[in-house]
Amino acid sequence: MELTDLKIFLTVADEGNFSKGAEKLGYVQSNVTNRIKKLESELGVTLYNRHPKGVSLTERGLIFYEHAASISKRAKEAIAAVQDTDNFGGKLAIGVVETLASNKFMNILSDFQVQYPNVSISLITGTSPKLLEMIQKYKLDAAFITGQTKPDFIEIEYTIQDVVSLITKKDFKTEQTPKTWAVFPEGCPFRRVLVEWLDSNGEKPTNFIEVSTLDTLLNCVKSGLASAVLPESVINRTQEMEYNSIPLPKEYRLMETHLVRRKGLETNRILSSFIQKINESNL
Repeated sequence: MELTDLKIFLTVADEGNFSKGAEKLGYVQSNVTNRIKKLESELGVTLYNRHPKGVSLTERGLIFYEHAASISKRAKEAIAAVQDTDNFGGKLAIGVVETLASNKFMNILSDFQVQYPNVSISLITGTSPKLLEMIQKYKLDAAFITGQTKPDFIEIEYTIQDVVSLITKKDFKTEQTPKTWAVFPEGCPFRRVLVEWLDSNGEKPTNFIEVSTLDTLLNCVKSGLASAVLPESVINRTQEMEYNSIPLPKEYRLMETHLVRRKGLETNRILSSFIQKINESNL
């Protein structure tokens, strides 16, 4: 078994298809198929369920995927370590929920980049469930996730607590309950809090406008198209005159965001420095 075999296995699993996996790798499909068959023969197990439209991992395949992803990641780190002994450099993949991708976080990231110019940063935004999935599959070094979900495969390195508020257009009559809501996709904890809060008042949301970026969501609110439930920290001082911000009732008011990494995976020098930077930043 070679590292290339693991790379092929992981790519086909991620793409869910032999032909797409071969295309992404730049290999001939027959070569990919033969390498996988050889790997399965060597292991004595079937790694994929074959379907007319693609493949999915078997139970044994899921177990092998986790170990293969870990080995692949460690191999990349080992190569980077020996190739860059004099200069602090390498790659850092960080996931972040949309509500944290604010000016303050970007300024901290900018300071980190200035301090370590040879580090190549990959920043991925997404919902907490999506980022946790990427952490589990070793596709991210660390991620900021929001809400109560704390699976047993993560280690928490830093926690932020924020006040959750109803955000409306400045001239909105606060004694009324908004009818249209701007929300992030399913999996967003602020969307869940909104639904629970309305339900506690005997109300049901009648209209959701689903958006994927914080800027779009805030523009929906600013224009009067919709209202939202968000952490107060997303409204910076220059925007305070443009919105009403009303804290939710006590039972819905506080929300935690955690910086997490994969448990049991030794932190490399780059990730350790990033975690230290966040802990020193008072984010």
